[in-house]
Amino acid sequence: MAKASPSGDAQSAVVATVLPNQLRVSVTLNGAAVPARTVTWQIQPTNGSVTASSVTGTDGIASATVTLPQFAVTSTITATSSGVINSPLSFSAISTGAGLSVTVNVVNNQFQPAQFQLKQGGTVTFLWGTGSGPHTVTPVAPNAIPVSTPAGATHSAPFSFEVTFPAQGVFKFFCEVHGAPDTGMSGTITVVP
Repeated sequence: MAKASPSGDAQSAVVATVLPNQLRVSVTLNGAAVPARTVTWQIQPTNGSVTASSVTGTDGIASATVTLPQFAVTSTITATSSGVINSPLSFSAISTGAGLSVTVNVVNNQFQPAQFQLKQGGTVTFLWGTGSGPHTVTPVAPNAIPVSTPAGATHSAPFSFEVTFPAQGVFKFFCEVHGAPDTGMSGTITVVP
């Protein structure tokens, strides 16, 4: 398996948008195109989305559409086809700018994403993953948000809450159980105009 020409690798676009060009791989055997081969696709971080699977055409090419995460980050997209040489194959995509909504997954003693930009007036949803906890979301002074309420109380899955950020600024937060300001389970939200 190889990146087709054009491959769609290393594109960038605004957060939460579809990449302008599909990602493309070519599957060949002894130089000949291999049709009807299933290629599965995955994206990390998982806040973005990608076509789950596609099948090579008569030209041996399979393609996938990528929607970028809601925050600025470099994503890795992986194409895999069982039994094919050079599988898996990785692509990168860069989401730029700030979005109006971001979901922060509270999992594995970390916030995912831990650092991102948000547009002023935007909303962040903190979502505890299955089996996750106990955790807190505690703001670093002088900020009063984000905070899981009641302040200081721990929560385990299933749990979520939303916070709207009406003003610009830098909002740091951490889990009182697994972190401290700027260390361990901690994060930073930068609110921009």
